[in-house]
Amino acid sequence: MKHTRNAKGAQVKDAAAAATKDWLTLLFGGLGISFAPYEWIGGMFLALAGASLARHMEPEADRRELWAVMVAAFLVSHLAALAWLNWPPALDAAHPPVQAVMAVAGFASRRLTRITLRVLGLIEDRSDAIAEKVLERVLPDDKAKGE
Repeated sequence: MKHTRNAKGAQVKDAAAAATKDWLTLLFGGLGISFAPYEWIGGMFLALAGASLARHMEPEADRRELWAVMVAAFLVSHLAALAWLNWPPALDAAHPPVQAVMAVAGFASRRLTRITLRVLGLIEDRSDAIAEKVLERVLPDDKAKGE
């Protein structure tokens, strides 16, 4: 009996060692993905295709925006996949495949990127005024204290 228990323990250890040698398993574990790697990779390709389709519908103003769209598609689709994993069980009937969720998130990332870049541009235009207000709040002027 003890011999078979040790043999099973050795098999489990060998399986764990084999899994840790696979860099893709470690990467997905680090990213928090617990479904099959081929599902995530397929979803990521669909997300990038969705972002590319949305990009062709609204061309970029400059080259930097292209890379921002692709990075946003990666991040947004990854977060959508994680949210899909935590979908409420009561709504399982309306549970689409993870690749569909990632593709839609990749398509939507184009609009998200454009909004984000616009907001960052407005913040950059007003950076002097923002910095002055922050400094006034954090480090008030000595003259204002005396009044």
